Amino acid sequence: MRVKLILPALTEATSPYWRPIKYSLFPPLGLATLAAYLSPDDVAVLEDEHVMPLTFDDRPDLVVIQVYITNARRAYQLADSYRAQGAFVVLGGLHVTSLPDEAAPHADAIFLGPGEQTFPRFLSDFRAGRAARRYVSTTDRTLDRLAPLRRDLIRRRNYLVPNSIVVTRGCPQHCDFCYK
Repeated sequence: MRVKLILPALTEATSPYWRPIKYSLFPPLGLATLAAYLSPDDVAVLEDEHVMPLTFDDRPDLVVIQVYITNARRAYQLADSYRAQGAFVVLGGLHVTSLPDEAAPHADAIFLGPGEQTFPRFLSDFRAGRAARRYVSTTDRTLDRLAPLRRDLIRRRNYLVPNSIVVTRGCPQHCDFCYK
């Protein structure tokens, strides 16, 4: 299976009027973590539009897009484009978790909450031809069962801190009003 993982750029990250160095500090570790659950036979590509132009001459079977409020419009454009080409598109991230009904029309499946909890189940369902439209994780916020992330997919030279690590999962508070 051909899998493409995408972090779409924020508009200001590609504008000559903003300082793009801010967006090249850290690689997208969340997507690299999800890639760890792929089969060794899968061919995976991770593209971060903040530090490189996306390639569009590919034909992935599965496209995974991480969505923030600030890149949602771009993420939806990419998702719609890949769906039109016949790829199965999944969306996840803070924005999708906060506004699932907005994201759902642009995806074949959406992820609510930490994706590493539900991505392995999704992959099993997808390979069996019975992927659900929505995958919801529990409120369990631990890192102790994470698979080692796929650092081989990260183009290290594009980042100022390529060896960054994740040390916590979200905020320890559970406030109803907060976006995160």
